[in-house]
Amino acid sequence: MTIKHLFFNSLLSLIFVQYTYGQVAFKPRFSNKWENVSKSINANWDVELTKTADLPYIFINSFRNAPFMFYWDTYFVNKGLLGNNFETVAKWNVQNLLFVVNKFGYMGNAAVTDWGMNRSQPPYLSAMVRDVFEKTGSVDTAFLREAYPVLEKEYHFWTDTSSQAIEQHNTPVKGLQRFYHHASNKELLALFEEVSSRFDISQNITDEEKIKVAIPYAVEAATGMDFTTRFEHRCPDFIALELNCLLYTYEKNFAWMASLLKLKHQNDWESKAELRRKLINKYCWDENSGMYFDYDYVNKRRSKVAAITTFQPLWAGVASKEQAAKVIKNMNVFEGVWGLATTQKTGETKNYQWGEKSLWSPMQVLAVAGLNRYGYKVEAKRVASKYLDLITKNYLKPEPEQYKDQTGLITYRKSGRIYEKYKTDGTINDNEYQANDMMGWTAGAFVFCYQYLNAGK
Repeated sequence: MTIKHLFFNSLLSLIFVQYTYGQVAFKPRFSNKWENVSKSINANWDVELTKTADLPYIFINSFRNAPFMFYWDTYFVNKGLLGNNFETVAKWNVQNLLFVVNKFGYMGNAAVTDWGMNRSQPPYLSAMVRDVFEKTGSVDTAFLREAYPVLEKEYHFWTDTSSQAIEQHNTPVKGLQRFYHHASNKELLALFEEVSSRFDISQNITDEEKIKVAIPYAVEAATGMDFTTRFEHRCPDFIALELNCLLYTYEKNFAWMASLLKLKHQNDWESKAELRRKLINKYCWDENSGMYFDYDYVNKRRSKVAAITTFQPLWAGVASKEQAAKVIKNMNVFEGVWGLATTQKTGETKNYQWGEKSLWSPMQVLAVAGLNRYGYKVEAKRVASKYLDLITKNYLKPEPEQYKDQTGLITYRKSGRIYEKYKTDGTINDNEYQANDMMGWTAGAFVFCYQYLNAGK
């Protein structure tokens, strides 16, 4: 090999491990260990395989010893399964979710549990169906034909404005939806007991007052971000950005499926999607800050807290090129040493799971995918690299190494594990409750980011 070839190969290696961030070069710290973590994940998916009487197919368990399926977690789990060539298991996951929607009219927070079916979560099922279809060679049109009417049923759950609706998602802005719940008073009182201990809320109030306090928390749980400063403890008053980006994705995917399957007499899905895109940009885009926000329709203003969900319109393709450029320009609001924080810094007085100190796996996936979609590959690679470093760092040596559970028992964490949640300082996130070791979306996000960096190599 000539000196010229050696120089060229060294340059390629440097490009792979170094991404420019402004005037500062970012170099991954643990890139030589990423492959070890990836192999460990690939070898351990089968450890999490679970079968219950409530669901027809085997599925991947997010948590050990917790035999139920979370909704939006499954989208990110499937990213890892599809990346590791576990297409059959990914399809089983989707078929379970379709089964639940077909039976109940919606997919719950966690199926099928006594506490997880009184609300839904961010609806990713349409995206999951398309991912599985495209990964398996785009030949299983029977799978699409079966999924289409079930997805329509779920879409109806989110857009139903009638008095018979399971949940009231309608808002004064016709064409944009909010998260809500359908928990009983008994369930709301149980939720109050949980959140009151987390946030030191006084219990010296009537049951009626406890229910009133609990409702916004129940709705926050439906967003998947339980709990966060995004909604100012008034989540039902907000048009949630990610929900409407996801419903836009349903409309675009319905149009795609109807065309592919040559279905006749369908809704004009493209027109519905275009209307929603315009409404999202009218109410959720803030030109002055160059970011997307949730919209407070009660006070007719945008949220006071910028959140990482500003990347969701990029993931969905809702943003214009100019809007995407402004979001990227403002990445520093969220970006730190280990990846993207959940919200901007506001001086939180409580440590929220989904606040300024938290760094969550699914949001890194959405940001990387959104950045890549609009051609910001350098930024996407940088975020992916930081995330891989975060997971690998704690895989090699977890921090904190020990924690005290609610009974006072001290538990020591072992190396060679990945965890449910992390913090922006590079440690495991024990805010609100102790982080569990898990495969779940952490594993899926790792595989997604690792393969993104290795694509085309």
